[in-house]
Amino acid sequence: MDPRRIELNRRHSREMGLLFSTFLDTHPDIESEVDGAQMTPAQEAAWSAYSAEILGRHQAERSALADVLEAEQRRGDS
Repeated sequence: MDPRRIELNRRHSREMGLLFSTFLDTHPDIESEVDGAQMTPAQEAAWSAYSAEILGRHQAERSALADVLEAEQRRGDS
């Protein structure tokens, strides 16, 4: 795997982890430290809304990198 993709995945993972931590701070009713605990559908919906912007940005960044890697591969194949 390309090192740029690995680093992008790592950065995205760190950003989502921080965002989820902030989300949990603002939603103390979510039991994140309990083994096997799952969010309710309402909590899942709240998380989806809360994380939608960053998730969209992450998807756009992954897509842009994929385009770069594909273009590099095509140039290398020529």
